[in-house]
Amino acid sequence: MAADLSGGGRGGLVCTETEAAPMKAVAIWHTLPQKQARVVLLCGAGYLVVAGVFLRHYLLWDSQWLLGLALLPLVALPSPRRTVSPLLLALAFLLLLLAGLYQITTLFYLGFLVAAWCGLQGTIGFTGVYPFLLLGIVSPVFSYMAQVWSFPVRLQLTKAAVGLLNWVYPAVEVAGNLILLNGKEFSVDPACAGLNMLSFSLMLAVFLMAHLHRSTRKPWPLPAIGLLLLLMLVLNVASNLLRILLLVLFQIGPANWMHDGLGILCLVLYAVVPFYFLAKHWSRRLSKLASWQEHGRAFSWKKPLLLNSVLLVSLVGAGLQVLQKKAPAKPAPIPMAGFEQEKLKDGIVKLTRDNGLVYLKPLQGFYSAEHNPMICWEGSGFQFQNITEETVGDTRVYTGTLQKQKEQLYTAWWMDNGHHQTIAQTDWRWRMFKGEPPFHLVNVTAATEAELQELVREMLRQPTVTRTQSLPWVSCFRATFLKTAQKQKLCPGF
Repeated sequence: MAADLSGGGRGGLVCTETEAAPMKAVAIWHTLPQKQARVVLLCGAGYLVVAGVFLRHYLLWDSQWLLGLALLPLVALPSPRRTVSPLLLALAFLLLLLAGLYQITTLFYLGFLVAAWCGLQGTIGFTGVYPFLLLGIVSPVFSYMAQVWSFPVRLQLTKAAVGLLNWVYPAVEVAGNLILLNGKEFSVDPACAGLNMLSFSLMLAVFLMAHLHRSTRKPWPLPAIGLLLLLMLVLNVASNLLRILLLVLFQIGPANWMHDGLGILCLVLYAVVPFYFLAKHWSRRLSKLASWQEHGRAFSWKKPLLLNSVLLVSLVGAGLQVLQKKAPAKPAPIPMAGFEQEKLKDGIVKLTRDNGLVYLKPLQGFYSAEHNPMICWEGSGFQFQNITEETVGDTRVYTGTLQKQKEQLYTAWWMDNGHHQTIAQTDWRWRMFKGEPPFHLVNVTAATEAELQELVREMLRQPTVTRTQSLPWVSCFRATFLKTAQKQKLCPGF
């Protein structure tokens, strides 16, 4: 290793491409002027306090989050300048403003990431885009989106696997996320090691991009970073398809240790390794070299301290608004004959009777996460099995079985706003974005399959909420965005 530590501690550092990232971070820290080090420690403590106070219930302290924190010093790269992009600074304030107005914790988390990125960049110039990407991948919102959006992917993977297996076993059948072969069932569940490692594979992609950036000193353009992440996503899905085929061909059940081992092996061989060599080949075609030479500017503590102070005050203000979040007013459920009604937290309504259980779960907006049954029921100790799409009357619904030791229940769910029923994420989100009445999730559960079908038909025959007007803020947004002549009528407060 070679490093020029000249410059009286004012940043005369040259990092060779063979140095390890943690050693670089330590070397750069030792070259910081005393005032700069104090500003870094003070502001860093401020961001940690903000995260501890306002995000303590939001962050998931699981293995993925801890791994993401461990990888942060390995993906942070030095920058030749301690300047902050005005666009990123504006984005941070915009996210915090929206988070405070609509009291959305996810927007506050994103605003926190951008604000911390700007603060560190303006203080020590040692961040880069990779830490931001990494913390976004290990965030709770990404974990939730991966769980929800992976469900239709699993169904399509199952159908694709059966289509390929038909060339070898014509008798193979598909039932939702189940593959039936010679009396044996093979389930493509969310707990499988393959699909469950999506965030892990994307973390590896970010790490490898940062490694290639550091070793070649050729920065990735932002479009290239997006394309590489998309490439890893495609490779991950392809590796899962191969894994399903191998599990069925060799009839490896969930109890076999190779069930998870094969998932990890397929991920490495068919996703990580091809990604690395493709990214390495692409990096050779990049011509621009990244300069990591700090110009001998004396550190001025006033501007970084002022910048971080403004960011921290904005974070505290937005965080206080988010903490005061109240459940939005929702349409009151219509009393249903034979059901006992109970109002739960966050506007959820529980309807019970002898042969069934119904949950009505409201949605705050098109941007919000719904109370997905696959997550909620698993939190109660149940495991989802035999998940599939069915048509009841003219409506498509999801159905599945819930297993908890010897107890088995049958469940179905869909989205409903009193006018329209759907199971497509894009459908109900787009309708709410356009200003249609808010949707809620209907989750029906019964002890037998026959009782479930009867209860689903009964729920679909009658509206489960009163039909209301569009959300006011949506109408205002549309009026402002479209500049219609009715703007003053729709938004009298503007």
